[in-house]
Amino acid sequence: MYTSIKIKDLLSGVNVIDMNGAENLTVSGVTSNNGKVDKNFAFVAIAGTRFDGHTFINDVAEKGAVCAIVEYVPENCPIPCIVVDDTRLASAYIYSNAFGNPERSMKIVGVTGTNGKTSTVFMLEKIFSDAGYRTGLLGTVKNMWCGKSRESSLTTPVPEDLYEMFAQMRDEGVEYLFMEASSHSIALGRIAPIEFEAGIYTNLTPEHLDFHINMDDYASTKEMLFKKSRIGIFSADNEYTLSASEKGLCKSYTFGIDNECAFKAENADFSSVRGISYKLRLPDGSAIDIESSMAGKFSVYNTAGAVVCAYLLGIDKDSIKKSIKDFAGVPGRIERLTPENMPFSVFSDYAHSPDALENILNTLIKSKTKEQKLTVIFGCGGDRDRTKRPIMGKIATDLADFAIVTSDNSRSEEPMDIINEILGGIDKKKENYTVICSRREAIAYAVENASEGEIILVAGKGHENYEITKDGKHPFDEKGEVYKAINKRFGNKYSI
Repeated sequence: MYTSIKIKDLLSGVNVIDMNGAENLTVSGVTSNNGKVDKNFAFVAIAGTRFDGHTFINDVAEKGAVCAIVEYVPENCPIPCIVVDDTRLASAYIYSNAFGNPERSMKIVGVTGTNGKTSTVFMLEKIFSDAGYRTGLLGTVKNMWCGKSRESSLTTPVPEDLYEMFAQMRDEGVEYLFMEASSHSIALGRIAPIEFEAGIYTNLTPEHLDFHINMDDYASTKEMLFKKSRIGIFSADNEYTLSASEKGLCKSYTFGIDNECAFKAENADFSSVRGISYKLRLPDGSAIDIESSMAGKFSVYNTAGAVVCAYLLGIDKDSIKKSIKDFAGVPGRIERLTPENMPFSVFSDYAHSPDALENILNTLIKSKTKEQKLTVIFGCGGDRDRTKRPIMGKIATDLADFAIVTSDNSRSEEPMDIINEILGGIDKKKENYTVICSRREAIAYAVENASEGEIILVAGKGHENYEITKDGKHPFDEKGEVYKAINKRFGNKYSI
């Protein structure tokens, strides 16, 4: 961390409208959190959805702030106010400058798309780590560098945290960083200062339409990543990603299964829950034989994106092949929760969008016999995109033999209000579903009534070990709940 920095250096890269007499200031710190302000600090006033930082300027002045970086100057402002066009975007450059532009010291690969980001960055981290590089990873499940894990609360952290993490990685010698780039982080400018060594675009399907105006806005936001990437790696089998690859945003490479592309997955076998295999044909005519314990057609795409990226960045083909084969998967991504000797199987998956739910259900359908029953337990998050709720209700009851509609992080909403919107998408003639509002009770019901060979999918939470309601965030261990129900049924024979 810096000890002091000139305000002009702090604002490098920022579109400054008026310095208002602060040109020669030197500050000892900067923050957008009014509770963290100390003597001789600069305060960044960000207008959020709940609070407007501009209203705290008198407060931070009393705490010792010597200037504020603002979008407008409040009346009777007691300290110099430096006016910029967008304080949220400016904050990314400000924190990058404050920490000495640490993102420039390593090669960064950004992975974006509706689904597949987490699995892809985990695979890339393993490939490069196995190849001898000092690596870092930032994403939904965890943040990690140099072999040490850190807690993750956002897919892409806010700038104040993000650039501090980059500084820690720089100080520990990280050479390659693999990070998920969410559409929120791109739209809000969190990653604006970063020049990416490579960008990967996995897919784009309806999601986050509470944040984006429509799918075209969602797509154009994702494309911004590739204007900052040296090379781009795009799925050829998705209309949005294929379109992006053709726009000349960067030097582009395509991969896929069905359509023509530079790197094609041939003879792909994704029929088993125990894994996939295919031959990835390279542009020079050679190929890499890929095997993975991860299941589903989507895992072919995820592995292919990671393999193409590693190959283009110079990793040896045999090393890539071995790392993918040895990769154990990501917690909460088609993860088996039951012991192998159970008469039925319970899987957990993070699928919480229509496309992800459809993909995972189709994967399980292809792996089961006609006699095996497939049950899905799912809900939809509160205070999030409402348009997907009826769509997911239809997908679940169309594809699964039986669906249990339940709660999933209802947040400030009433759980039954969310469930009723899910039910709006289900054909009224359907009888293959029930509603159990309590997620704990839904899991118990499914396990207690499971038939021989039945496959149960608990969808939506995956790696999450909590449940968020209007009363706050509470511990909730889905695997633990599954084992409680198993032991109730079979007499305390099993432990996690």
